[in-house]
Amino acid sequence: MKKSVLLTCFLSIFALPTYADLIRLIPESTIGLIAEETSGISAKRNLDTITLYHRTRASSQFRQAADHVLNRLQEYGFNNAEIIEYPADGKTMFGTQKSRPSWDVEFAELWELDANEKRVRRHGSWEAMPLSVAQDSVSGKAVGLLVDIGAGTAESDYAGKIIKGSLVLTSSQPGAVIDRAVGEMGALGIVSYAPNQKTAWWKEDDRLVRWGHMNTFAKTKGFGFMISLGAARQLQQRLAGGENIMFDAEVRATQQVGTYSLVSAVIPGSDPSLKFEEIVYSCHLDHPRPGANDNASGCVSILEAARTLKQLIRTGVLPTPRRSLRFIWPAEIEGSLIYLTEMRNTSTIKANIHLDMVGGGQQTKSVFRISGGPMSLPTFIADVGHEIGHFVNDQTLRYASGEDVKYPLVSKEGSKNPQLALMEGISLGSDHQVFNESSWGIPGIYLHDWPDRYIHTNFDSAAMIDPTKLKRAAFIAALQGWYLADFGVDDVEPVLQLLRANALQRSRDLLINSPVLELADREPVAAVHSDVELGKVKSISQFARLDESQILEAGNFIEALAKLTDAPVTGSSPGKSSGRIYRRNPDIKGPMHAFDYSYIEDKLGVDAATALALQGTVAYEALNLINGKRSVSDIRNWLVAEFAPAIYPIPIGDVEAYLSALESIGVIK
Repeated sequence: MKKSVLLTCFLSIFALPTYADLIRLIPESTIGLIAEETSGISAKRNLDTITLYHRTRASSQFRQAADHVLNRLQEYGFNNAEIIEYPADGKTMFGTQKSRPSWDVEFAELWELDANEKRVRRHGSWEAMPLSVAQDSVSGKAVGLLVDIGAGTAESDYAGKIIKGSLVLTSSQPGAVIDRAVGEMGALGIVSYAPNQKTAWWKEDDRLVRWGHMNTFAKTKGFGFMISLGAARQLQQRLAGGENIMFDAEVRATQQVGTYSLVSAVIPGSDPSLKFEEIVYSCHLDHPRPGANDNASGCVSILEAARTLKQLIRTGVLPTPRRSLRFIWPAEIEGSLIYLTEMRNTSTIKANIHLDMVGGGQQTKSVFRISGGPMSLPTFIADVGHEIGHFVNDQTLRYASGEDVKYPLVSKEGSKNPQLALMEGISLGSDHQVFNESSWGIPGIYLHDWPDRYIHTNFDSAAMIDPTKLKRAAFIAALQGWYLADFGVDDVEPVLQLLRANALQRSRDLLINSPVLELADREPVAAVHSDVELGKVKSISQFARLDESQILEAGNFIEALAKLTDAPVTGSSPGKSSGRIYRRNPDIKGPMHAFDYSYIEDKLGVDAATALALQGTVAYEALNLINGKRSVSDIRNWLVAEFAPAIYPIPIGDVEAYLSALESIGVIK
């Protein structure tokens, strides 16, 4: 029998309806209670309030949003809810994140003047639209002609133009051109129409004003205003016709020592020996006004998960889980990094459930996703999260198709659309990547929308949010969190069955994808997948004891799969691999890139860091895979296993160069 046919037969044996799969893991009574209690309407009301604030880190309006969350938690019965404060001084290092000073704006406006220098049109206003002011702009006042410099990143963009004493119009982010245009050539300020993040709808809606940035720790300080692509095109047409356009700009803003505020609340566990272990829910409370999907949606969804679980437990409808459930609202990435570096013992955190952009309605073109984390951190938690996601997909699609189902998960003020969530592995871009990073190695799931055509723009408003999606996000988060918090020995066997079924499916996928690999890579990649599958099984021991017989049985099953996929039966063997072996420096905690601060660029130099071939997600994983046992060639094989066929080949020389760079700045030894 051919191997692919044999795998198909195995899959048919293990295949079960999605509904049946989930209730084998979680009692249907629990599913029903949480589904009934979660409210998309309640979540949407909280979102309506939070979107009124321009929530930049450590700012006064961030604190106002934090106070709202705190007040709601207290109303929900969280007597232990609090705001934890950390210094935002521009100096203190929290692991690999440099604390950033607070940024507050008192006033900012950008006016076009006529030939008599009278104001005729306002192009930017902090009061009307805070997004029209580039973040971390400093105070300044200027009157000058507008000069179009295009991208402003090449010498030709400035050739033959009078920059000194002018305001420059650019398609780049203000922070990308300020050193050249303002610092070197004497421009007075920047007017940017940087387009939205690239999607299929990129540059299509020319009404959008994008979130603009200055670098917090920039060599050159200055101010910038953000305008829409449509407004920029009109200005360019007039400039091309020979018209002189005069602008009057004023900004009154400060960067100063401030305070990061992090809201925290906990539902204590019931088991005297396990209550010190925590399942931590996270989001990020910062982002510009309105910032509805990004990320008021994630913030209100974990607030709703907190309300739901607190209410069900307080009334005795749902038993108090063995472990504790903690909910935090930090600033994006930097706030989570600060939180973890300041904890005395992060080993008590058993899982992270992170929500960032979970409520986009049809207008946003969003696709909901559940990411299970990196291969460097294999965990059964991802499989459970995906199983819940499949359950929601199944119930909501059948409901939308006209069937009667038990759990349509629909809000009265929301849509009736199917969820159609995608199940993924690694996906970076939010706070979960700090928890997953090898300094802490905390597994979990990440709920998020992508794409979103209005991300980081003035159209990311409350009107674009679907209460039904908020309800579903809160349901998934609440159900997964309660299940993990109460996980015990009786839950082990059902999870092992789930892992066996999923391992079969992943083996089939590996066979389908293997033709893209060179012959020499096939066995090492299959061996890595075997290690990952066994790692998922062993991860259960962080929650409940595994018998030796269960581990042996799982190993035998994975060994059988390895034979079907041409993997060596022993799996990978780091000790037999050639190449240097590194270990992590325990004194340097955190990823190499945080929020508006890059540790590797700071220590290695921007030019040297950006010249490295390994970047982004691949570089993130390369550092995660360093454990004092894997060689450089092992790490390269893991990267190929995780990222092929999307990224392939991955030359071992690129991996060696990146790790050598990390060694040179003391991150690894």
